[in-house]
Amino acid sequence: VAVEIPTLETDNAVVAKLSRNLSTVVEALNKKGLSPENVQQVKALSDSLVALDKHLSGLKDEEKVVVEMALAEEQKKFENTLSEFQKTSRAALLAREAELIDAKDTQLRVAAAAAEERVASELAAQRDLLERRFNRFVRARVDEERGGRLAHLDRVEAQLRQLAQLAQESGDMIRQSRAVSKLGIAISALKSAAVGAQVQTPFASELSALASAATTDFPATRAAFASIPRDIAELGVPSQTELESRFDSVRREIRSVALVPENGNLGSQVLSATLSKVMFEKEGLVEGDDVEAVLSRAGFYLKQHNLDLATRELNQLKGWPKKLAEDWIASARCRLEVEQAISVAESEALLAKLTLV
Repeated sequence: VAVEIPTLETDNAVVAKLSRNLSTVVEALNKKGLSPENVQQVKALSDSLVALDKHLSGLKDEEKVVVEMALAEEQKKFENTLSEFQKTSRAALLAREAELIDAKDTQLRVAAAAAEERVASELAAQRDLLERRFNRFVRARVDEERGGRLAHLDRVEAQLRQLAQLAQESGDMIRQSRAVSKLGIAISALKSAAVGAQVQTPFASELSALASAATTDFPATRAAFASIPRDIAELGVPSQTELESRFDSVRREIRSVALVPENGNLGSQVLSATLSKVMFEKEGLVEGDDVEAVLSRAGFYLKQHNLDLATRELNQLKGWPKKLAEDWIASARCRLEVEQAISVAESEALLAKLTLV
């Protein structure tokens, strides 16, 4: 409940001040809301001020001094009463405000939930309606402008699809180019460590790097290096120079048992070793299946740095010569397997580069 208390027009300064104070208090209380009892109290105070002003205006000048002193005293009492009234009213208003806020919060939550449900339902209905209208509109426009603007739109759409495809292809090409470059670097590092060194060098870390670079886009490379045992990578494979050096000693050992039968005894071995010293040592691409011919061809191929053909020749040996050559053949095969895997990887990387052009 709100009440209006106009400022009292009077010549008395004290009464005028009381009137202004009362108007200020009433204005503040109106903003909070007054109960009917408070309204009656405020009106009674206003009426008292009006009566007081009328009474003071009829007094004589000599009586005004006494009255004003009494009025000042009454002002103090009024201000004390008014202060207590403000405190009581403020506490009541705060309590009422808290109750109203709690009630409003509950109502708002209920109303908000109902409103959200109603809005969702209405939006769904509006969406269905708009979709139907839009479909009808599109069909109508298609019928009207199929030979004109929509044909142009079709061309624009086709161009946009083409641009999107080109962008996707460019992204794929960039990704593939990076993958090929990374693979090439890994192959180069592995090749340098595994078969490019002059001495046997481990290449486990380079092999791991290559396995990481060989994504699913390079299945041949993955398959080729998956067959290389881990222990070979950790130990490395003999270099071409080391195999050629070892071949000279292996060749001498094989020549010493070249005449030993497959089940020969110690005597036959001594005889073979003795005869090997006086036997003519063949050189070059000589014909024949005898041990000297095989060793000659293998030595020739090694001088040409053709490890594959040299290994094939030694693999034809039988009996004791074959047993003495097994370690060298195994080492050569390990190197050949690594070289072949590197060759497969290089070929696949080259093919991938060619597809990017």
